[in-house]
Order: sequence, then structure tokens, then C-alpha cells
Amino acid sequence: MVKSSLIGEVGDGSASGVEPRAKRRAASRAVANGRREIDCGGAFKAVSERDPRRRRGINPNSRWSRRHPASSHLQTREITMSEPIYVGIDVGKDTLHVAACPTPIHACLPNTAEGHRQLCRMLQKHTVALVVMEATGGYERPVAAELLAEALPVVVINPRQVRDFARGMGQRAKTDAIDAQVLASFAQIVKPAPKPQFKAKTAELAELVKRRRQLNDLRTQENNRILMIHHHKVKKSIAKMIKTLDFQIAEIEQLIRDYIDADDDFKTKDGIIQSAPGVGPQTAAMLLSHLPELGQLNRQEIASMAGLAPWDHASGKSAGKAHIWGGRKEVRNVLYMAALAARRCNPVIRAMAERLTHAGKPFKVVMTACMRKLLIILNTMIRNQTSWTPKLN
Repeated sequence: MVKSSLIGEVGDGSASGVEPRAKRRAASRAVANGRREIDCGGAFKAVSERDPRRRRGINPNSRWSRRHPASSHLQTREITMSEPIYVGIDVGKDTLHVAACPTPIHACLPNTAEGHRQLCRMLQKHTVALVVMEATGGYERPVAAELLAEALPVVVINPRQVRDFARGMGQRAKTDAIDAQVLASFAQIVKPAPKPQFKAKTAELAELVKRRRQLNDLRTQENNRILMIHHHKVKKSIAKMIKTLDFQIAEIEQLIRDYIDADDDFKTKDGIIQSAPGVGPQTAAMLLSHLPELGQLNRQEIASMAGLAPWDHASGKSAGKAHIWGGRKEVRNVLYMAALAARRCNPVIRAMAERLTHAGKPFKVVMTACMRKLLIILNTMIRNQTSWTPKLN
């Protein structure tokens, strides 16, 4: 028995057994139109039935459409790659753990110059909205400087603020990778504003001022220690150390003086600050190095920066006492000594202290108010580029 096929012979009694050209062309057109020919007892019949193997939608939104053959998956991927990302960097002594969201990025790089360059190359492949890292005592400065040099937005945040954010999100576990992811989430949700970046000489001056403070602390320790020692050779050793520290302190104070005089901006601000009665060279150097925002913020912001803004504690009928908290401790320490001197020789500060004392305010409250007042006056002087005058009250 001979089986008939689409292009084979048919049982029509034809001697040639060859399908006519017209039927072959008709069959080809039927298949091209998405129809299939079904063998019905040796005769060809075009059945109005879609071939499931040739699925074609007429909806232009369909991925099978003739008008849009491109894959929707690729289109989504292109949009995702251009989406801004928020990056968190957990800075350690030897490593940098990097995470990002919403686009997931996880990397661990060495905290070296080459690692910093590798990090910049990796981030430049994306649209970076913000990079957040914690202040880690100095380890973050080189990588932050490298990112800023590549025009990437960087914020160095207070570690306590990030830790409180993690607790608020229910994240109690703590590893380097988790910390990097928390920093990325913090950047995406909180979006801290990038702060103005200051020149590199400010950081160098801060290191000199910090070293002077360390030497002063060491000298104080030795002076206290020698009072408790009775062995004459131990006393002699401590006395030699004190003499060495005196020489070191005098040397570094001269370095600070030369560094300020060599920079026109530092020299101008230093002269303005020291024109206020009660403010000396050590206070001026500390403000220039540790409070470079002086003159750029309003009175409330500069007081909060130094930790001299009172915080209220009240709830319902309970009204607690307001107190200061946080801020830059080094700045507050030198302002305390300056305020003590200003109470004697600065007419504006002296009048304010007398008024508060007569009102029955405690000594610490009076001193805090004097420190805040002195800082606000200095901030105004730097902003207006004017020296001291009693009219600044």
C-alpha cells in the first residue's frame, strides 16, 4: 500500500504520479499563511486551523509580535543598569567591603591605593547617587579622597547614627558585609546630604593640632606621675621625659604657626579670630582645623556642630531639663577655656555671664551660654570678614 503525503503521489489515477504545480504553490501559500494541510483521504484540503508551531501574536505588546522582535528581558536589563545606585563601604584597616542597592553589588577590596583605584573603576560603570562610609578614625580618608577626585558623591557619617539605623531596621547581626549593606540601605533611605569638602591643608593642620594635644596630655600625665614617685632615679627619668615633651610641644607649636602663616586663607581667619578678647592662638588653630565650617553656617547650625545646642526632653506633662549632647568635643574643650578668659576681658561675654549669674543660673549653664555666644560671634566675624567690635553683640 502506498501512503499519500504532502508532496507525494495521490490516488487520482494520474499516470505521472506527480503533483501539479498549481497545487504545490497553493500548499506553499497555505503553509506560509499559518495554515497546515491535512491529508483527507488522498485529497488536499486547506483547513482553517492555526499551526501551533507557528505562534504569532497580532498584539504589538507581545514578545512574539512581528513588530517588536526584541526581548523584553533585555530591555528591562538595560533600564536596570542605568538606575542610580546607593553604595555603602565598610572601611577596615586592611579591607573595603562594598555593597549597593537597589542593584546588588558585593565586593571585598584591599584598602590600598590599587584597591581604591579598582573601586573607582567598578563604581564608574554605574550611575552612583551616593556613597556612604563611616568615620573610622582616619582609615576612611584616603578612599574618600580618591572617590571625591573622581567626582563621586561621598558622605562620611557618624557611626552611632548608622548603628541606630540598623537597630531600627531590626538588624542586630554585625559583620563587615552586613555593615556595608546597612550603609547602602542607609544611603538609599535617609539620603544624607553631601557636605562641602575642604582643602587637604585643613586635614594636615588638624593632624598637627591633634599631635600638640597628644603631647600636652602626655606631659600632664608625667607631671602627675612624678608627684607619686619617691625613687630618685625614677624621678630623674620622668623629669627628662618632661623636658623632652616641652621641647616637642614648642617645636610643634612653631610648625602650626608657620603652617597658618604660609596659607593666606588660614592667616586671614586666624587674625580675625584672635582679634576677639579671650581667644588665643591655640583656640584659633583648633577652630581652623577642626571646625572649617566656621563662617559658612547659621548660628543654630554652628552651635549644633560644636555640641552647644540644648536638646529638649519633654513628653506630656513631664518636662525634663534641656542639656547639650554630641558635637565635636575638641572644639568644645578649647571654647570652654576661651570662655573662661572671655568672662574677664570680653565686655559682651562678661555682661552676659553676670546677667545669667544674677538670674540664679548654675555655673555650668552660664559657661555653656558663654561658649555658645562666643562661637556665634566668631562665626559672624568670619562670615562678614570683620575683626572684633562690641557691636557684634
